[in-house]
Amino acid sequence: MSVLNAAATGFGAAIAISARISALAEPTDGGLEVTFEGVDPGDRRLVEAAASVVSGELGWTGGWRLVIRSELPPRKGLKTSSAVSNALIASMCSALGSDPSPSDVLRMSVLASRMANVTVTGALDDAGASLLGGFVMADNDSGTIEVRRDVDPEGLEVLLGIPAGELEKSAVSREAFAPLVPAALRARDLALEGRYWDAMTVNGLVVSAALGVDSVPAAEAIRAGALGAGITGMGPAIAAVVPEDAAERIASSLARAGLMVMRYRLENEPGVWNAEI
Repeated sequence: MSVLNAAATGFGAAIAISARISALAEPTDGGLEVTFEGVDPGDRRLVEAAASVVSGELGWTGGWRLVIRSELPPRKGLKTSSAVSNALIASMCSALGSDPSPSDVLRMSVLASRMANVTVTGALDDAGASLLGGFVMADNDSGTIEVRRDVDPEGLEVLLGIPAGELEKSAVSREAFAPLVPAALRARDLALEGRYWDAMTVNGLVVSAALGVDSVPAAEAIRAGALGAGITGMGPAIAAVVPEDAAERIASSLARAGLMVMRYRLENEPGVWNAEI
């Protein structure tokens, strides 16, 4: 989930949650066979790009049989592209006998996401949080991870409020965020101070102002007791960090706004993947 959208300044931050996305990879003689289990994004651009990146990196001239398992819907701002890209790349590398470092996985993941045009910024922060766990801040313009920290998950839940609509990232321009750079820098400072929930709330207002995404459900969640809430990614989904004892009340608030609610935990453990079918 987003703490800081990188579109305004290049600096982005995200925190991992306990949603599960995995990929299974098997080399074949040729072609690309893709199966989606759970949620089917209806778009193979990212899968094709990831396969191309790994094959080019490792000199593989054959094909792939790939199975992608995801419980999160795509194009909602929930970081599914980064998580899928990480899982695919790590699994394909492992299936070819390669043991890539986390930095290599992230480098290839960002490249695949850019090739597939599923990111505005490169999404190194999103990929970093998905792979490394915890809180990650990255400078997407320079391609460096600036901060990685554990977060305290005790007594907290993460609620995702997911509307029916989708946002096509190719239609988003970083120029829309230019007037909001001061507010985005404030969100960055809050995140660096460890005030993650304040940062995600400010960030949500920035994204709402830049893109016209509805932030009223996030405000209602805060009124109902959320520690922080805001638009995640480019939207339209809302993420809220809430005390366990207020989770039911706040989930009801999001549901009344017409959102599908999914409940998770904060996650500090690194992501894992499966290499074989």
